Amino acid sequence: MAKRASGKLLAQAMWYRKHRDGSFVATLMANLFDDLDALCQTPTIGKVVAMKGRHEYRSFVSHRKCIIKYWYTTRALYVVDIVFIELNY
Repeated sequence: MAKRASGKLLAQAMWYRKHRDGSFVATLMANLFDDLDALCQTPTIGKVVAMKGRHEYRSFVSHRKCIIKYWYTTRALYVVDIVFIELNY
C-alpha cells in the first residue's frame, strides 16, 4: 500500500474511532482488509476509471464508506488511494 493510502487509512480510522463506536471501526477495517485480499486474488473486479501510460487505474467500493483506487501487474496490487465517504444521517 502506498504511503499516502496507508496514511489516509490510519487518519480515517482514528477519526471514526473518535466519532463512532469501536465495533464500527473494527468492522470497517476488517471489511477493508478482506476486500484488499479479494482484490489481490481477482484484481479485475474493480471498475476501470482511468488509463495513464501503461497503468489501468481501477476503483472498488468497500464497506459503502470507502473507495479503493488501485492498479495492478501480474505480480502485485498497488493501492494508490483510499477515499472515505462519511454520510451524516
